[in-house]
Amino acid sequence: MKWGASFLCLWLAATPVAALPLSPQAKQEASLLNEFLSVAYAQRQADPRRFAKLRRALRRMPDSYYLKQQLVSEALAVDVVELADLYASYIQQEDAQKAPDAWAVYAAYQWRKGNLPGAVEAYEKSLELDPDDERVLFEYITVLVTADPDKAALTLDSLAKNRPLFAADIYTEKGRMFLFHKRYQKALEAFNQAVALAPQHTMARLGRADVYEKTSQYFLMLHELEELDKQGVASAQTLSRMGAVYVLVQDFPRAEHYFRRAKELENGNLPAGNFLALLAERRGEYARAITLLQETDDYMRDPAKQIQVSYYQRKLNEPEESFKTICRTHELFPDNGEVTYLYAVALNERKKYKAAAKLLEPLVEKFPQSEEARLQYAFALEGARQYKQMEEQINALLAKNPKHAPALNLLAFSLAERGERLEQAAEYAARALAVWPEDMSFIDTQVWIFYQQGKYEKAVDLVRTFPAKYIEDNPEIAYHTGMIYAANAQPDVARTYLQMAADGGWKPAQKALKKLKSSQP
Repeated sequence: MKWGASFLCLWLAATPVAALPLSPQAKQEASLLNEFLSVAYAQRQADPRRFAKLRRALRRMPDSYYLKQQLVSEALAVDVVELADLYASYIQQEDAQKAPDAWAVYAAYQWRKGNLPGAVEAYEKSLELDPDDERVLFEYITVLVTADPDKAALTLDSLAKNRPLFAADIYTEKGRMFLFHKRYQKALEAFNQAVALAPQHTMARLGRADVYEKTSQYFLMLHELEELDKQGVASAQTLSRMGAVYVLVQDFPRAEHYFRRAKELENGNLPAGNFLALLAERRGEYARAITLLQETDDYMRDPAKQIQVSYYQRKLNEPEESFKTICRTHELFPDNGEVTYLYAVALNERKKYKAAAKLLEPLVEKFPQSEEARLQYAFALEGARQYKQMEEQINALLAKNPKHAPALNLLAFSLAERGERLEQAAEYAARALAVWPEDMSFIDTQVWIFYQQGKYEKAVDLVRTFPAKYIEDNPEIAYHTGMIYAANAQPDVARTYLQMAADGGWKPAQKALKKLKSSQP
């Protein structure tokens, strides 16, 4: 007999199907089974046709709450709540109200709709029918955390009592819930319960540290974090938080110690890199500061850090590298207003006035209250010899602030450079100096006005007030000084300053030197 069953199966398999005629009812049932199998396979394969298959099956079995439940579930999975609305009434069917899965799906639907009380009620009905379903229990607690934290806390307490092996984890979650709701005393009590059960519970101690930080109890926070460090489980984040606390209490040596350790564990750690870079800047270690910023994880995403690197490169007297950095930053963040402004300033410094003006014009339109952007735009226009537009920008600045010294000086210098409206230029220069009387660039503007007016002795008197180092560091000032002495019949002194200007790359100085030589016997 042991061969009988298998032999019968083989015989049936070899028999033509036509030999087994099916009744109409059997054919319908077989067809329905195939429909179900097709739907199940489509769902398993995430076939985009699964909605259509489910609808087709529902048309054949319009009373099937299960198919409607599946349609709701699939709609929620792809976040199309409107589609779920069409079938959510399945829960009213008698068979559905006896099925825990039906209530669980309906609870998820209510949750997605923002009806938290309805979701809580549906999850409770699901758990009444199947109290051991941990997935549903987890979703239920998650909803309660937002809708009713006190009720969630009671549920978590019950879970901790019934599952002592997981009690420390459960109390930790309870603490995190109260921490989220800023109920710090309740959170601390829950974390204390967890630590009492498991003194080395990392997340519970971190939770207590969070509570102490939120309530400004920094030394207690340090105690928790130092305990984790003693246990050998301190992460880079933990160490950098310890460093931040020592910064708050201005214990910078200890702060540096912990930030360095954080960086050793995680080279790109942001707080560590930021603090150590700032420390390097204070020590004048700009190259080190650059490296530290560039090694942080968010350097390529943070325009402020790239701007800071450009600044450090200037401090290192690396103007080309500084300019390249700000160029790259603008390429990465072309819509960032601060980056655009600084890039335009760099272009102005390099006398690329038209390019700077092209960037600054829309910036001024977007931020009409920004005096800095408007002033730089005026500089660019002046350099591009668009004097009418430049004066329009200056007048806009002066209309808002009649004592805007840089704007007054720019207009005065522009008129002096062109040799136009010199009396008016002198008036603007005097107004600028009244605001900033010791600004050397403003004094130079007055010198140049005197030169254009032929008042050479007055110009020489002012030139003599310039510190020697200031003249050496500014080729344009050296050129003006040389021209003043040449006009005042002091060719030897003039030659010294003109040569200084020529060596500094000021092109007009070369022409002035040649003219000075040719005029001498």
